[in-house]
Amino acid sequence: MKVYTKESVVPYWDVQGLNTKKDLDEVVKEFEAMFIKMILKEFRKSLPEGGLFGNTFSAKMYWDMFDMQLAQNIAESNSFGLQEYIKNAISIYQQHSKEE
Repeated sequence: MKVYTKESVVPYWDVQGLNTKKDLDEVVKEFEAMFIKMILKEFRKSLPEGGLFGNTFSAKMYWDMFDMQLAQNIAESNSFGLQEYIKNAISIYQQHSKEE
């Protein structure tokens, strides 16, 4: 049986590269946009197939681009609320890392 100590476990997020607030804001905004896009994609799966544009390749491409743009607009407006939560979690993680 292998026992892992605190030193042998590598953290899965490396936040050392996020030195400036601008970098952190941009990364968090992009993450939120990707997350929202995934939610929109799952919502779209719950709709009946066909619809206005049918179920063609071009319709799927259109809806994918539409979801991407909508997700970016929502992330830009910061109305979803995930950005502040992630920034807070990262700052807490960084504070605990400095204490150790």
